[in-house]
Amino acid sequence: MLARAMDHAMPALPDGAGVDGSERRTIDELAAAVGLTVRTVRFYASKGLLPPPHLVGRVGWYDDSHLARLTLVRDLQEAGFTLQAIEGFVARVPDDATADDIAVFHALLAPWVAAAPDEVSREELDELAGRRLDDVAVDDLVAAGSIEVLDDGRIRVRPADLELGLQLLDLGVPRAMIERSRALIDAATGQLAEDLAALLRQHLLRPYLQGQVPEEQRAALAGVIARLKPLTIQAVLAAMQSSVDRAVRERVDRSRPTG
Repeated sequence: MLARAMDHAMPALPDGAGVDGSERRTIDELAAAVGLTVRTVRFYASKGLLPPPHLVGRVGWYDDSHLARLTLVRDLQEAGFTLQAIEGFVARVPDDATADDIAVFHALLAPWVAAAPDEVSREELDELAGRRLDDVAVDDLVAAGSIEVLDDGRIRVRPADLELGLQLLDLGVPRAMIERSRALIDAATGQLAEDLAALLRQHLLRPYLQGQVPEEQRAALAGVIARLKPLTIQAVLAAMQSSVDRAVRERVDRSRPTG
């Protein structure tokens, strides 16, 4: 029954190409291109995350827009999004979105950090840390935001975050200070992230969806967004460094004796 649903009829394609002239693939080729099993592809399709194939005779063919949409779903799940969250987002991607359209959505949602977190056991965490971590050390790393302990006891971690947390532990920074610093940073960056996301939607995504971006620039927009991300992070870091510098200088100036 599910296989028949996957082959739900759409306008037939001429031999040789997808609906927009892009490469066409069987479901086996589509699954292989994204590194998934056919069973997983069929499951995603049953959830409405992948449009039906185009039929040529009795064979269902998938084009580049299917590939782009399936890649988006896979990457979102690997980034830790729940299936429900993915369904909600994909539902907002127009059914007639091209591969370039989906690439723009993908660029906006792709993680802003280079590496997705791994899920490891306590023993594997010790191996990553290069030392035996007791419960107090693990709690300190959680307080620093360096690791996340999941409900099943496994630990979500990025090596770079772990290294930062370990350095804080080695410095002997009190947990109360770590927790307060994290709360301050989370509060400031949370609002900043919302404001920056709104700017991206207003100045890049909305004009794109409304057809206001020139045709010659549309295909390049996903790359522009991807390049903006590290530049934005660098700008935020530079601004924070300048702000801290300025605050320290002002505090020193106020403490100087006058007269």
